[in-house]
Amino acid sequence: MRSGKLLGGLVACILVMLFALAGVGGASDMGETVKQACSRCHSTKRICLNVGVKSTEGWKSTVTKMVSKGAQIPADQIDAAADYLSGLAPGDGPLCQ
Repeated sequence: MRSGKLLGGLVACILVMLFALAGVGGASDMGETVKQACSRCHSTKRICLNVGVKSTEGWKSTVTKMVSKGAQIPADQIDAAADYLSGLAPGDGPLCQ
C-alpha cells in the first residue's frame, strides 16, 4: 500500500514538472510564439540554420539579446524559448518548415 502512494506521488510530481517546463500551452505554443517573434525581423531559414547547433545557454543569450532589441517574447518565457529551441533537432520545428 505504501509503495502505491509513493508511486502516485512521484507520478504527480513528474506531471507538475512537465507542465511547468512546457508552459501553460505546451511546446507547440512555444514554437509558434518563437516563430512569430523571430520571423518579424529574420527569415525562418536563418533561424533554422542554428537549430541543432546552439546549446540552451547559446539560445538563451540570443533570445535575451533579441528581446532587448524588441522581440515579442515575454521576459518570463526566455528560458522556455531557449529550452524549446535547443531541444529541436536540425531542420525540425515550425521555424524550419
